[in-house]
Amino acid sequence: MEEGEKLVKLLKIDDYYYIGFALLMAALVLALIPRTAIRKLFGFSLVWGYLGSFSFVNFLGEGILNLFSWNEADPFIFIKTPFLLNLAWAPAVMIYLYFVPKPKHLFYLYFLSFTLISAGLDEVFHRLGLLRYIFWNPFFRFIVAFLWLYGVTWHAEKINLFEEIR
Repeated sequence: MEEGEKLVKLLKIDDYYYIGFALLMAALVLALIPRTAIRKLFGFSLVWGYLGSFSFVNFLGEGILNLFSWNEADPFIFIKTPFLLNLAWAPAVMIYLYFVPKPKHLFYLYFLSFTLISAGLDEVFHRLGLLRYIFWNPFFRFIVAFLWLYGVTWHAEKINLFEEIR
């Protein structure tokens, strides 16, 4: 049996959720955002999306505070966290930043919606059996996403990223 066949036999249906989510996010970026904007957003989104998610999940979520743990992600684990799931946050940040509306009243609605989607996604992963709550729930995810997206937005404004992508 070849290596590729062994990997396919190791994968269970639960493993495809991680792959599917990462591919869906990448496909949405390619379909919705122009290539020039992707180039300008890529590094920023990698730092805030992948590294932000990885840092929170690895050091606080599963590490120091032991708030939750990820299940069924064995072939894609990198330092106790699902690599593809963390990586999928880079395209999520790109989508968030590219579509931030200029009018303040629409921005607040957009910001709140994106934060609620993050909390809802947390619950979906929990119900699928991929995320095990220890001292965690979607309300805490909402708070973390609120602060995290606030930091993303604040930093993007400070470096004039919105002007570069519009």
